[in-house]
Amino acid sequence: MTNPIDFTSDCSNCAALCCLSLAFDKDDSFAHDKAAGVPCHNLSGFGCAIHKDLISKGYSGCVAYQCLGAGQRATALFDTTWRDDPKMTAPMMDAFRQMRAVQSVLQLLHAASALKLPTLQEQERRHWLNQLTPEQWTPRALETFEEEGVEAEIKTWLRGLAEFVPTS
Repeated sequence: MTNPIDFTSDCSNCAALCCLSLAFDKDDSFAHDKAAGVPCHNLSGFGCAIHKDLISKGYSGCVAYQCLGAGQRATALFDTTWRDDPKMTAPMMDAFRQMRAVQSVLQLLHAASALKLPTLQEQERRHWLNQLTPEQWTPRALETFEEEGVEAEIKTWLRGLAEFVPTS
């Protein structure tokens, strides 16, 4: 099965959700403390004012972070952004967190296609992929994904594939 989902972050189609949602502490990877839900002070509109100089300015953590495409997918679920309507901050942050979890398990399910799985496990893998097709997502569907523990269920199922991982 080919990978129809692109896991590449596309900041140009995102409302800077990682720069808003994620918290970080000042250390070797981040030059300042930032609380979750507070826009990074380097944010200019939806872009990073120091993007070309992130590493030299002490933000290697920003360079290393990958949302797996969750940012642009979560942003696309809304007609307005947190910048236009501050009441959208919490819903967009929630959608970003939830979509990041979806993208993470989708990436693992796609990686599992490289395993030589018995028919039953391959059918189950495809079933999970079909359940997580990007076209189905709405903020409510993401909430349901989280509330029903689908991520944990898939990760438990994936751990069961360990016996099919070649060793050498």
